[in-house]
Amino acid sequence: MKRILLIRFGSLGDVVLTTPAIRALREAFPDAYIAMLVGDRSVDIVSENPRLDEVIPFRRDAKGISELRRVAAMLRERNFDVSVDMQRKFRSSLLAYLSGAELRIGYHRPGGLLCTVRIPDNQNKHAVDRNLDLLRPLGIETDSREPEMFLSHADQDYGRRTFQERGLTSRSPVVGMFPGAGWRHRCWPAERFAAIGDLAAEKYRAGVVIFGGPGEEDIVDNVTGNMSAAVVAIKDKMTLGQLGAMIKKCDLFLSNDTGPMHISVAAGTPTIGLFGPGNHIKFQPIGEKHALIRKDVPCSPCKQFTSKCKDNICMKLITVDEVWEEVSERLQLLTEKR
Repeated sequence: MKRILLIRFGSLGDVVLTTPAIRALREAFPDAYIAMLVGDRSVDIVSENPRLDEVIPFRRDAKGISELRRVAAMLRERNFDVSVDMQRKFRSSLLAYLSGAELRIGYHRPGGLLCTVRIPDNQNKHAVDRNLDLLRPLGIETDSREPEMFLSHADQDYGRRTFQERGLTSRSPVVGMFPGAGWRHRCWPAERFAAIGDLAAEKYRAGVVIFGGPGEEDIVDNVTGNMSAAVVAIKDKMTLGQLGAMIKKCDLFLSNDTGPMHISVAAGTPTIGLFGPGNHIKFQPIGEKHALIRKDVPCSPCKQFTSKCKDNICMKLITVDEVWEEVSERLQLLTEKR
């Protein structure tokens, strides 16, 4: 167990949720060389993680097999003893096989034939726990489940400077909100985010920051356009590390079920996640200072993940009052501490 390869190509939230497994692996093998093969768009999530010796980017959108060949050659050069495939895809299990690692741990399906140790994939549990299940063949057991994200000094300086330039100081609480999502059916109505922002500003004199991802400028504008209070809109192109640094400076983060919600949890910011079509059992925020809000409707979690849903009832049933109750409770505690 001197050289260990972890594989996870998924979206940024998926990669954030591997960090408890990375921590547990390093604690079990403090002297091992541990590398992680990650989708190129999610590299920033683990690039500063001191528990990893190397992060290897994989260009997921590359055409043909040239990228597969390039990465396979890199992996073989590193002479891994063991691979842990957290991706659950044939391509990832194939790369584990091509790496030359003799011990290859992965899920029973798909691609299980290329693994030397296959474990059943219990999908009715949190993604963090599913990742930790893959470490059990190595004799690793842990109760430490909280995700983590490490930030460079440059990213922390970026977050501090950006907040200072926008007039956000430590004198008042800062509420961050992420009204977008990779799939629009996961979005709580923009005017309801606006209502929460106005209440936070009115009742607690909070600074309100609206974050948006690529292509979500219209959502951010919709929220800010419906607010009466002063608001800071962050629509600048930034790295995931810079985003994480700004979220870390927030006192509270309200978000749809999307990657920045997981970044917020990993950054240690109290987080309220709004869930509708997504699977809350797999992806809800972990930890006592975080909260999950959802409605138990028959079609959730959604099996479609298409545009076929006509009413988005799972998100519309979440009211401003119940979200404000969670937000207000946390802001009140913060005020009392100050």
